[in-house]
Amino acid sequence: MYEIRNILVPTDFSYHADDALEHAMNMGARLKANITVLHVDEYAVSPLGAREIDDESVRAYKKRKALFCDEQFARIREGMKGYTVSVNTMVMPGRSYKVIVEESERKEYDLIVLATRGLSHLAQHLIGSTTERVVRLSRQPVLSIQQAPKRDGVIGSVLCPTDLSPAGNAALSYGISIARQSHARLFIQYISELEKPESRDQLLKQLTPLTEHHPQADDVDWELICDRDVEPSNSIIRFAEDRDVSVIVMSAHGRKGLRRAYIGNNTAEVVRQSTRPVLTVRHPFHRRIFSHPLTEQSRSPIP
Repeated sequence: MYEIRNILVPTDFSYHADDALEHAMNMGARLKANITVLHVDEYAVSPLGAREIDDESVRAYKKRKALFCDEQFARIREGMKGYTVSVNTMVMPGRSYKVIVEESERKEYDLIVLATRGLSHLAQHLIGSTTERVVRLSRQPVLSIQQAPKRDGVIGSVLCPTDLSPAGNAALSYGISIARQSHARLFIQYISELEKPESRDQLLKQLTPLTEHHPQADDVDWELICDRDVEPSNSIIRFAEDRDVSVIVMSAHGRKGLRRAYIGNNTAEVVRQSTRPVLTVRHPFHRRIFSHPLTEQSRSPIP
């Protein structure tokens, strides 16, 4: 059973990151989860930082950056006053995506919530490189947010696409858990190729009993949705918009493979284009990708 108790929210202090944080705060308040807001300072991996240059201008920059982070975290705490959530803030050095993945595994967070765009202000159909790498490499579930939340964290329906493969079904237990906790309707969507249509009865026979994915699956109101499309991502996005789905829950991979270094094409397109929050789930087959997690000495928490 998937329960959300600890949420990691990386931020670059952009407006998009604020939207993701607002979504996390709403979820945290509703689920009584703890939130850690993380900012990664990439100075250490910049040319100046890598050469460990120490002069007056560098010291002035570091002092100003520390003051800026203090100001931004104070702003965040002020905005959280109306929420009944426990919040911790921290700054850590390094490459953003690597630090986020390492920290999520070190503390075994139940969820990472981050914006699909940041300070780069990419076009709406594009996804930032940090987000893409975190979705691709994290073993923890990642909730990608494209725009500000509209429902104050309330989940009315969950869409769980699957190709019925073991990898594709990895998200089912998460989708069922979220639907059950939220008393929401669950849509399980299978999209067949145009030249190989399959009947609903055939698909129901291929679908493993939901109780194998969650022992209390019988408590969930669910429906099997059968579509045909040459590009499954189009059907997923269209269905989510037409039915006003609250969240899409899908595996990072399908039957084509489990390679950690890649994300499935359909998943990538849904994360890039859907205006709905997208929760991506990695198959438990994967292990840590970074062999040397950050030590306590390398962390710089902000009280």
